[in-house]
Amino acid sequence: MKKLFILSGLFFLLVLAFLAVYNFAFKHNTLNPIADPKKKAAIEEKKAQEILEAPERSVAFEQIVGEAVFQPVPGERSIFYYSKRDNSIKEATLDGKEITVRVPRIPGEATRVVWSPTRVQALMLIKNGDSSLWHLADLRNQTVVPLRSDMSRLAWTSLGDRILYQFTDSLTGERTLNIASIDGSNWKKLADIGKEDHFIAAIPRSSLIAFWAKADANRESTLEVITINGDNRRTVVAPRFGTDFLFSPDNQHILIQSTVNRGGNSLTLGITNEDGEGYQNLFAPTFASKAVWSKDNETIYYALPGAFSGETVLPNDYYGKPVYSNDTFWKTNIRTGKKERLVPLEAMTESYDVTDMFLSPTETDLYFIDRRSSRLYRMTL
Repeated sequence: MKKLFILSGLFFLLVLAFLAVYNFAFKHNTLNPIADPKKKAAIEEKKAQEILEAPERSVAFEQIVGEAVFQPVPGERSIFYYSKRDNSIKEATLDGKEITVRVPRIPGEATRVVWSPTRVQALMLIKNGDSSLWHLADLRNQTVVPLRSDMSRLAWTSLGDRILYQFTDSLTGERTLNIASIDGSNWKKLADIGKEDHFIAAIPRSSLIAFWAKADANRESTLEVITINGDNRRTVVAPRFGTDFLFSPDNQHILIQSTVNRGGNSLTLGITNEDGEGYQNLFAPTFASKAVWSKDNETIYYALPGAFSGETVLPNDYYGKPVYSNDTFWKTNIRTGKKERLVPLEAMTESYDVTDMFLSPTETDLYFIDRRSSRLYRMTL
């Protein structure tokens, strides 16, 4: 018993000695952030910034990167986007864990980005002070070169070897559809298009170009098509109010946005074949800009806005005023007509106003930008 008492006492003294040495060594260790108030503050600030920029997660959605993202597009294995925070072009992995700056120090603020089919170049409308000018950004050599000031509504040809644009005569206001080399040289007029502002798009997997007047609920517009050589101009879709269009990847179908009534706030989506025939109403009151086609050309994924106020004019007010929507997520099979909700209402714990929607290369995930926050989100299908 006496030996046990002596051993216990010795063990107790050893523990006290160890604690004294440990406390003395680390209390005065300048590498210890607690002992150094400046280092402690720096570490706490870094942790706070990491928390601020960490991707947010909810039941159904995951924020991919911790910064404001503008007009992202998918590549073969990554996502390309313009960083509002850094005024730079970046490439991120599909999970957002690895980010690489591809073009730093854009000379101004990008208000429009049109990506080439190969993603190695981008046409950028850059605002600098009170003026805006289109530029060509090249990710391969990290250059940003200004283009001519008389070009607007730029788009790429299907092959990405030339650019399409709208030219406006400063004296008459008359506009023309044109094609040119990527640097704006060797231009050629393809068609006279009147005085209305037009959107331009190359039709996928073809040498055809589509153009239509900017969507307006108070004005009817048509969808016209012309060859890349300026031949065989024809009207494909008859006049409708508030129109916008989205071609399927195989160019065999056209998704059509229109308003039910002139100057109203009731939108609808419908589809036709490539010649504008066989219109089918999908009874989906949303925007073409909130939709994306699947690779098999049979499914349309889209975000469906909640009700707008009775005074709202669509699509005019949505794009021209600070009007936001609270969207739900759906898909429709155009062959069977089957509609399916992608996210149950109970899982919609946050409100999103969806734009720039796209699918992952494997079509297992759906990506989109929330217009309110400019944040990029991912949803697993």
